[in-house]
Amino acid sequence: MEEGFQKMFLEPSLKEMSEGLNDVMKQMDDYCNGKKLEEVVNNLEALIIHGDPESQDLPKAVPPKNLSKASHVSMLGQSVAAYCTTLGPSHLRKLTTRIISDTTLWMSRIFRFDDSSAYYHNDDREGLVRVCRLALNAKYEKFATEGFNALYTKPPIIYISAASRPGLGQFVCTQLGLPLSSLCTVPCNTMFGSQHTMDIATLERLIKDDEGSSKTPLLVVANAGTPLAGHTDNINRLRAICDDYGVWLHAEGHNLSTLALSTVPSSILAAKRVNSMTISPGVWLGLPGTPAVTLYKTADPAMSLAAGLCSSQIQERLCCLPLWLSLQHLGYDGIVQKLKHAADLSQHMSQRLHSIGAINIAEKQEKKQQTIQYEGSLTDVVRKVIQVLSQVDVVSPVVVFRYEDPHGPGLDKAPYANDSSDDTSNHTLALPKPIVNAFNTWLGTELNKRIPEVGIDVVDLETDGVCLRFSPMQSAPYNGTSADDIDNFVECLKQLLTVLNYSNEQRPGFQEAVECRENLIYVDIQSHGGLGVVQFVPEYVSSNKNEEQNKKELIKLNGELVQRLQAGETGALYFAVPTEAETVAVGVGMVNPGTDLDEVVDLIWVTGKELEDSSKFLETMTDLVLKGIEEAQKELEKENENKLIEEGVLRQIPIVGSLWSWYSPPPKEAQIKGRALNLSSGALESTENTYKYHMQVQQDKPTTPTRKTAPRRKTPSTTPTPSVDGDHSSSEKPLQKRDLEETPMEDGQVGDGLVNSHPESGNSSTTGTTTSSFQEVSPDDLKEIQEDGEADDEDDDNDEEEEEEEEDDGEDLK
Repeated sequence: MEEGFQKMFLEPSLKEMSEGLNDVMKQMDDYCNGKKLEEVVNNLEALIIHGDPESQDLPKAVPPKNLSKASHVSMLGQSVAAYCTTLGPSHLRKLTTRIISDTTLWMSRIFRFDDSSAYYHNDDREGLVRVCRLALNAKYEKFATEGFNALYTKPPIIYISAASRPGLGQFVCTQLGLPLSSLCTVPCNTMFGSQHTMDIATLERLIKDDEGSSKTPLLVVANAGTPLAGHTDNINRLRAICDDYGVWLHAEGHNLSTLALSTVPSSILAAKRVNSMTISPGVWLGLPGTPAVTLYKTADPAMSLAAGLCSSQIQERLCCLPLWLSLQHLGYDGIVQKLKHAADLSQHMSQRLHSIGAINIAEKQEKKQQTIQYEGSLTDVVRKVIQVLSQVDVVSPVVVFRYEDPHGPGLDKAPYANDSSDDTSNHTLALPKPIVNAFNTWLGTELNKRIPEVGIDVVDLETDGVCLRFSPMQSAPYNGTSADDIDNFVECLKQLLTVLNYSNEQRPGFQEAVECRENLIYVDIQSHGGLGVVQFVPEYVSSNKNEEQNKKELIKLNGELVQRLQAGETGALYFAVPTEAETVAVGVGMVNPGTDLDEVVDLIWVTGKELEDSSKFLETMTDLVLKGIEEAQKELEKENENKLIEEGVLRQIPIVGSLWSWYSPPPKEAQIKGRALNLSSGALESTENTYKYHMQVQQDKPTTPTRKTAPRRKTPSTTPTPSVDGDHSSSEKPLQKRDLEETPMEDGQVGDGLVNSHPESGNSSTTGTTTSSFQEVSPDDLKEIQEDGEADDEDDDNDEEEEEEEEDDGEDLK
C-alpha cells in the first residue's frame, strides 16, 4: 500500500519539483548574463495572456473592450509619477504639494464635502484605519504618548453594520492593535425599513449600554450603498445619534458617487454631514491604477499628522498624480456625464425589469408627503421651497433582482412568469429556497455568457437568497454598457425565463419518467437547478451487499456515463453532481420547450445499460480466460501422461533418452499438440493446423454469447453488397494465412483473439507467430494447401518405410 502511494503521489511530485527547480536555476543563470528586451517583452506578454507561458491550455485573458482616453491618461500618469521620483527633493516636494492641494480641492467640491482634507491610499480599507486612529487621538489625549495604556480604563468601541464588507472590522482591529472585543456588529432591520440597513434603535441602545459599562463609543461606519444589495443606512438618524454621544461618523459605499450629480437622493445628501467618507473615483470613472480617496474634516492638523493621514514620504504622495491628470482631462462636465450615464443605466434597467414583473429588492422608500410651513422671513420660505424641490429621490445606482417561486408566500404569480394561468395544475407546492437559489445561479451564469456587456454579479444575500446584481458604477466604465445593451439583456432574460419556467413545470413529469425505468433512481437534490438528478444503478450493484464496493462502482459507472452523454449532441445538458451518499449522479439541466422527456430518460438508460453490459462482458471474459487456461493445463497434463506411457521411461532419461530417440525416432503424430483459446467464441482449440499449415485458420463467423446488447432506436436496414465470387456471399469473412517466416511468441502473449499454449516438459506455455504478416486466401487455395500437405506426409511415410527396409537388410547381412 505504501509503495503504491509512493509511486502514485510522491514520485510524480518530487519529479515535478525537481524539474521546476531546474527551470529556476536555468533562469537564474540566464538573468546573470541579461536578456534582450524583445525576449523580456515576449515573456511578459505570455504571462499576461496565459498566466503561465509553458501551459498554453489555460484560458486566455480577455482585455477590456472599452478603455477610454481618460484610462490611457491614467496609465500614463503612473509612468510620469515614477519619472518624477528622480527629481531633486526640494523640487519634488513643491511638485507633490501642488498636485495634492489641487486634487483635494477638486474632490471636495465635486462630491459636496467642502473644507475637507484628503488621504490617498491604494487599499480602500486603509482610509478607515487612519480615520479610526484620528478618532482615537481626539478621544484620548494621552494616546500619542501612552498608547494602549490610555485605552485600558475605558476601551474604545467601533460599530459596524452586519451588512458591511466581510472582514472589515477584523482588519481595522488588527491594524490598530485592538482586541476583537472593541468591535460591535450592529444587526440590520427586521421589522421596519430595509432588511439590509442598520437598525438605528439597536445602535442607540448599544451605545447607551457601552457608556454604562465604562466603554468609549468611538466610531460608527455607515453604508451609503451596502456591498451586496446597495442599500443606504439612515444617515440623518445616525448623524443625530453621533452628535448626542460624541461619536465619529464615517460613510462609505458606491452610492456616494451620486453626490456629484445635479439631483441627489435625499438619503445620500445627508452624507454631507458626516465626519469622513471614503470614495473610489477610479472605479466610478474607469481610471485604472488610481487610488481611493478618504475625505475627512478636522480642526487640528497635528492630529491628522499623528494619525498618518499626512504622509511624509514624497513617493507615496505622488500616487495621486494619475488622478490629477485624469480629472483635468475629463473636466467637471465629463465627470458628471460619466456618473449620470451609470445612474441612467440603473434607472433604465429598473424600469425594464418592472415591465416584466421582476422583483427589485433594491431600496424602495415611500415618498413622504412634504409640506412647506410658511413661517419666518421671505428668505427662509424660499430656502425651504428650494430644499423640498431639489430633494427628488432617484433610483439607486445598484439594481438587485431575482427569480421567485410562482407559489411562494405572498406572491400571486411568478415575477418573471407570463400572465397565462392555464398551466398551474403542475404547481401544487412552493419550491424550496435552495431550488430557487439554483435557478437564479443558472440565470446569472447564462446572462453573463450571452450578454457580457452588462456585467451581472451573482450575490448571496442572507435574507433573500441568491440574487442578481447590476452595478453600473463598477462595471459600465470598462464594459462600455449602453441603453441598447440593457434592452438586449431584457430580451435575453425573457427567453431564458421561458426555458426556466418550462423546466420548472416539467420537474414532476421528469421524476415520474425516471421512476418508471429500471436501474434508474431519482435523487432529490434541492440545490440542483434543472430538470433533476438521476443515478444509474446496475443490477450487479443492487445484488451486492458490500457498500464500499458498491460506492466505488457507482462513482466509476456514473462518471463514465456523464462523459459519454457529454460527448453526444446534447452534451451540454448533462453534468456530474455529487450526492449526499458520496457518490456521483447525472444532473440534467434546463431544457427548451417541446423537449421530449422520455427521449432524455431513455438516452440515459440506454447509455447506462451499454456501460453495464460492457463491464459484465469484461468480467465474463476474465472468467473465460482463466477457465480456458485451467482446461488447457489439464489437457496438456493428460497428454503428457499419455506420452510418457507410449514412449516409455527410457526416453525420459536425459542421456539415454537422447540416444534412444536417435536410434529409434518417435513418430511425429506422437508429439503433444498445443492449445489455443478463442477469445471471441470461448472455445479451446488445438494448434495442430496452425503448425501444420503455417497459418491461423479462423472459424466461421465468431459469436459472443456472453455479451448482451442494450436496446437502441431502429435504424434503416442496409442491403448486402453482392459478392465478386459467385459461389460465396460478401458476408463471409475471407480466410487468412501467414507467411512461412515464424518467430516464437513470448509466454502469455495473445494474438488475434487466440491464446496459444504449447507443452514443454509438462508445463503449459504460449507460442505463436507475431511478426509474420497475413494475406487473404480463398477456400480453393486452402484445399490445395491441404492436398500438398497430405502429399508431403505420404512422401515422408515412404521415406520412412525405405529406411526401415534398409535397416532390415543390414541386419540380415550381419
